[in-house]
Amino acid sequence: TKQHKAAQKIYLHDLALAKKSDPAACFRVAVCLGSGFGCPTGLPEDERAAEEQAWLRRAADLGHPDAQVQLGNLLHMAVAFSWYRKAASQGHSEALFILGGAYEHGTGAEQSYAEAAKYYRQAVDKGHIRATANLAGMLTRGEGLAQDHTEAFKLFIIYLNAADSASQTQRGYAHLCIARCYMSGVGAVRHEEKAFEHMRIAAELGDSDAYFSLGHHSRSHGDWDEAVTWFTKCAQAGSCAGRVNL
Repeated sequence: TKQHKAAQKIYLHDLALAKKSDPAACFRVAVCLGSGFGCPTGLPEDERAAEEQAWLRRAADLGHPDAQVQLGNLLHMAVAFSWYRKAASQGHSEALFILGGAYEHGTGAEQSYAEAAKYYRQAVDKGHIRATANLAGMLTRGEGLAQDHTEAFKLFIIYLNAADSASQTQRGYAHLCIARCYMSGVGAVRHEEKAFEHMRIAAELGDSDAYFSLGHHSRSHGDWDEAVTWFTKCAQAGSCAGRVNL
């Protein structure tokens, strides 16, 4: 097709630049090989994958941060870690986020909440939305840095306003933490109506802690049928507290 011919022309132009060690061109060639669009037809898939990785490594060696992250994604974490570090040193937000997760969970690096919080903070400063939620969670729990419900509350609000593509679990946890701030008056001005609004949203998103909180609230107000409904959901989600309260 006309579109494919135009893509092939761009690919050949980039390939010529890549052979002259242009890092951006090396990365674009790798992207073309990865998608199969614009690169030579008839190339076996395994050869195309090998070529893609070779050009990614070339771009990464030349300091291209997107290539460093993408190459890291293709490799085992223990090997990928050094590439993520190189991209992070250039302020690449996804690389900073990945390093934060590596230190938080001890994947590819020795677990360190302080290091995790540091990298999440840097990613947040670069506008990374998922890092915003992760840093807010660490602030809520006081992991790796001083507990700060006020900042956590603000970060969770930013996260929910921006995270349309966030997972159901992540959004549920954010709503739960906001609800607790409103309910306790710690981190936000106490507002019971808003607290239950967010708690119900968290429950609708499947958060078992929200089920438990709503069950406890219903029981304390004498609404036993409602309490049983929420404690049942909590128990079905695997919560021991839900089963005990049933």
